[in-house]
Amino acid sequence: MLRFHPDPQKRWQRGSWLPLPVHATRLWPSQVDDAVVARCTGKIADLRRSCLRARRLAQRARGRPNEGACQVNYASARRLLRAAMKTSKRICWNKLCDKVNEDVWGKPYETVMSRLRGSRANSPSPPTLVRRIVAALFPRVPDEPALPPPLQAGAIVPAVTMEELRGACRRIKDHTAPGPDGVPNSAIKIAISKHPDIFLQVYMACLRTGIFPACWKRQRLVLLPMPGKPPEETSSYRPLCMLDTVGKTLERIICDRFEATTESPGGISNHQYRFRKGRSTINAIENVIATARDAIAGKRWNRGTKKYCAVVTLEERV
Repeated sequence: MLRFHPDPQKRWQRGSWLPLPVHATRLWPSQVDDAVVARCTGKIADLRRSCLRARRLAQRARGRPNEGACQVNYASARRLLRAAMKTSKRICWNKLCDKVNEDVWGKPYETVMSRLRGSRANSPSPPTLVRRIVAALFPRVPDEPALPPPLQAGAIVPAVTMEELRGACRRIKDHTAPGPDGVPNSAIKIAISKHPDIFLQVYMACLRTGIFPACWKRQRLVLLPMPGKPPEETSSYRPLCMLDTVGKTLERIICDRFEATTESPGGISNHQYRFRKGRSTINAIENVIATARDAIAGKRWNRGTKKYCAVVTLEERV
């Protein structure tokens, strides 16, 4: 049984206009089929034809006296083909690296950025559904310019120290998804360690002027479908908004300063549990349970100390 490759261009890249047997096209799909399409040369095409022929002879020789010799010839032909493909891959890689100096925004740049951006999640594709989901999850507010608050007389913004920058850098995770700029977190951490003075100057200028750059506010939105929810409902998707790591580093510095102020005596109430270090919802639940146990402890009648206790919960939906 014979079949032709459906695409003539790919069939030419495979180095042969001859029909290929069905079993031949299944030879090493991860090593030959895709790789030959991209890097096939005349020599590799000849080696591939020889390998396919040796494979057919080895299969037909099963149970015959010359089976061992045919298997040895097939293994040798396969070894030569793999070596030629590895050599061709190495040559193509070196050529790709050399093109960086010739065209910075050319093929090497596109190849690297496609790997940095990574794969996209299966978000809803119909434009009308996407607009409806975004409108429900992110309601519009009046677009008014936010002026920086005036500084008090004699107020001085403390300079960003190296300790603050290093502390914020340590909080950056290496394998989280990048923001719209596509720069991975590991590259940002290396840049901060090599040239911290540049980041200190930029962050200090932002704090003194009271301006957070608009480019760091842009987000890359990914809508993740919730399992078991109808796809046509707006509440069936969980939004993920990826920000640039450079902007998140500045946010971390501001957050550390804010926490140092609020955690000092006279800061946030002791009953505040959210957005605080060392506290969680479990602590709040334990506090409620302890209050309820104290209220119902003791006797109810004959001047008892037992009290009534009620829990009121509020659900906040944005």
